[in-house]
Amino acid sequence: MRLQNRIAFITGGGRGIGREIALAFAREGADVAVAARTQGEVEAVAKEVQALGRRGLAVRLDLTNRANIRQAAKTVLEHFGRVDILVNNAGVLSKGPVHTLGEAAWDFTLAINLTGIFLVTQSLLGQMLERGWGRIININSSSGKIGLPYRSAYAASKHGALGFMRSLASEVADKGITVNAICPGLVDTQMWDTSVENFAAEMGKTPEEAREMFRQRIPVKRFTGAWELAPLAVYLASDDAISMTGQAIQLDGGFLQS
Repeated sequence: MRLQNRIAFITGGGRGIGREIALAFAREGADVAVAARTQGEVEAVAKEVQALGRRGLAVRLDLTNRANIRQAAKTVLEHFGRVDILVNNAGVLSKGPVHTLGEAAWDFTLAINLTGIFLVTQSLLGQMLERGWGRIININSSSGKIGLPYRSAYAASKHGALGFMRSLASEVADKGITVNAICPGLVDTQMWDTSVENFAAEMGKTPEEAREMFRQRIPVKRFTGAWELAPLAVYLASDDAISMTGQAIQLDGGFLQS
């Protein structure tokens, strides 16, 4: 097992990508704390982790609340004694033209997608430095590398998160800690389903028509499954990835090509 007896903490772990990574980590021998705003969802995932024979912990996490972030980190550290692997997966998708985008929407998007990553990482980095080992994986997006219309807040938050990742990777590169990002394109999740419905309403199309339009833009002609990110996350979290750091890895069916 590639993650035997490692301790992982995953934000946004109650569904979609976060859930798939949590279960993949458990199958590889890790104990997993999953955190999200929706307590019922993370409790269900924690039980799935336990069913795989590993310790699972559900933690309520509100990334707009600094005190709650500190408390969540404290809870996980008290329960497991340490955190070896941090996956910053929680995120929100916002849209709207710049000239009408409200400050509240802008602030909320950056609070979750950028400041939240900083605060959670800061809360757990010290104990990684003390032990000289750690893996930090941020789930980013193609929007962290390009700009798309009506996605200014989302793109700004994701571009910022990549800058943070690269800077931190350089800061801790000689301390046994790697920091990387996975940048998926269009992933078949509940968040994407909601986005498709919004796009369809704006374009006067049915959700099925909108989905097909987006599918045709992907070279492989299929949406990425949430499960597809899990094996890559396992690799990045393992000892095998000792020389992989500061990288924003594209996993998007060829939508963006390096």
